[in-house]
Amino acid sequence: MKKVLSLLLIGVFALGLTGCVQIEDDPYEVDCDEYPNHVSCLEDGGGAIEGAPGIINVLDALPDEPITITFWHVYGESKGALLDEFIAEFEADYPNVTVEAVSQGDYDTIRSNTLNAITAGTTPTMVVGYPDHVAGYLKGNAVIPLDDFIYDENWGVDLDDFIESYLAENKQYAGGYMYSFPYSKSTEMMVYNKDKFAAAGITVPQDEIITWDMLDTWADTLVNENYVPGSNVADECQYLINFDSASNFFINSVRMWDGGYTNSDGEILVDNQNTIDMLEYVDARFEDHTFSLPLAWNESYGSNNFIAGDVCMSVGSTAGINYNIPPGGEFDVGVLPVPQYDLDSKSAVQQGPNVAIMSNTTDAERLASWLLIQYLTKAENTAAWAMETGYLPVRHSGVQSADYQAFLEIDDPTDSLYYSSLAAQAAYAQYEYFEYDPAFAGAVTSSDARFEAGVAMEALFGGYSAQEVIDDMVRQLGA
Repeated sequence: MKKVLSLLLIGVFALGLTGCVQIEDDPYEVDCDEYPNHVSCLEDGGGAIEGAPGIINVLDALPDEPITITFWHVYGESKGALLDEFIAEFEADYPNVTVEAVSQGDYDTIRSNTLNAITAGTTPTMVVGYPDHVAGYLKGNAVIPLDDFIYDENWGVDLDDFIESYLAENKQYAGGYMYSFPYSKSTEMMVYNKDKFAAAGITVPQDEIITWDMLDTWADTLVNENYVPGSNVADECQYLINFDSASNFFINSVRMWDGGYTNSDGEILVDNQNTIDMLEYVDARFEDHTFSLPLAWNESYGSNNFIAGDVCMSVGSTAGINYNIPPGGEFDVGVLPVPQYDLDSKSAVQQGPNVAIMSNTTDAERLASWLLIQYLTKAENTAAWAMETGYLPVRHSGVQSADYQAFLEIDDPTDSLYYSSLAAQAAYAQYEYFEYDPAFAGAVTSSDARFEAGVAMEALFGGYSAQEVIDDMVRQLGA
């Protein structure tokens, strides 16, 4: 059985099949005499403090005159209100600092707006974003390395207290400098309809990793390919498991199968037998309705169809756990780590934005911004942010705080934080195999690669073959 692909996606993919995008070699070169602090030109300045490169001037004291910093983020009403609370507390500690926090809506918009602001010379003081965003900003000499602040005797932080993989993600830029700092981190988790599994007589193990073989077996019992969406049959589903992010599904699956994706040099490594084998396996599971994407219902996420009972399980961000909970308690929801192909090459995506300080700023604005980053990420605040938003603390001391440990032990389904607690528990169960994407910017960017990975997986769902989607991905990325 072939799937039906949305007309928009068919148009995008067919364009790639009929004529590849012409991508020229990256013409980008930096005049280091004009831009000595550009990432391509930096050399360790031999700062007086061990670890500090001596690149950025760090003031000994915050000036007394009024300082205004603008902070661009992506948070909506609820998360934005909590951020505003933290900012108000920070401003009370530093009365001469005013923080103007402005939501830019979503990640694509904040990236686009920031790139436009770089061109216009009107950047904010601070900006939230993913590593691939920061890699692009670096091309315009638009963000500063934070290492001189991190290691400063007055203003520094203990990096040993921060989650190691979060630091590694932010150290991946040229020279190993930290052009961004961990802020709102998350991963993916799996929700499942406990009532449907119980009705079908299936026990979902709670103390072992779910494998794709288990999913195959469960699909034989639970999946009815003729299931009518919205009918909510007690022990059946139209699809067994949905994956909200087609890009994450592609990238994570490649890692599980020891295939190739990209590297920090911007090489596109998807055309290999392991990746083809993975896609052919996934394609067979698309065909028999074991796996699905939101595209099956012309949705952006699978949460509505999970709540409707059309799919028995769904993989999505820990930060979005509450979107998967039926508002009237129509069924019980279980939360577990993301299923793995096998136990030899486990992988879970490390996601969520970091925060950077822009170059078009004064020394005073930079110090005030760094102090705000410190305030937002101190143990009690990173823990509070995590508990209220579904993100994860960025510091070990935040995880180990009494409040967060109590949060992880919530076992009352009527508690408003119950499902966020379950999502966090699932996240920490896969902490040891978090993986982050290499970030690069050039004629082809890591954002481009990620986008094409999602297109490839959706095209596979739409009926194209594994080799066709890989060939098109390679063409689109000029590889």
